Amino acid sequence: MRFIVFMIGLICIGSAGWLGYIYTHNSEPLGADTPVIVFQEKEYGIPHIGGAFSLIDQDGHPRTDADFKGKILLVYFGYSFCPDICPSALYNMSQTLEALGPLAKEIQPLFITIDPTRDTVGHLARYRENYYPNFVMLTGSEEQIQKVMKAYKVHGAKVSPDGTTTEYLMDHSSIIYIMDRQGRFIAHFNHLTSPKELKDALIKIL
Repeated sequence: MRFIVFMIGLICIGSAGWLGYIYTHNSEPLGADTPVIVFQEKEYGIPHIGGAFSLIDQDGHPRTDADFKGKILLVYFGYSFCPDICPSALYNMSQTLEALGPLAKEIQPLFITIDPTRDTVGHLARYRENYYPNFVMLTGSEEQIQKVMKAYKVHGAKVSPDGTTTEYLMDHSSIIYIMDRQGRFIAHFNHLTSPKELKDALIKIL
């Protein structure tokens, strides 16, 4: 019995020594030219949020996701007739950008409507006057809006879906997304997140 235990011990020591040799002779410190392996998001449960879109801004100009590459994005989906939740989110986003001062030029805030029927180009141009001047407000066809909502995992639906009145509310998710300079999801916050919390998060990213 002692002989068997002794042999198992020798095998373990030998294996550890061989693995140590392989590691020390095949591993080098990471340098500037060393490729970095990025694991796919799905392996670690990170949600795949965002993607390509083609919409129209408040001035009637076509805009795509490619227009904003190189900027950190603050993205919010809502509608201009929203009585309280959307104004709270846009106000907090505006206050955050004001507090960032010169750093705000690195960030592009986007408001994407979930109610393209009422949120026309002209209406969004007037609505933008209430918030941070750098806001880009986007609308489009129903199909275009549904596509970008799906990409960002956003819920939005009329509370009165029978279409008998233009005075309706929208039931919708209320999330502020932070996307990196390549348009990839970094983090999200709700509409009640304070400007200080948003500012702290953005400074870490910048």
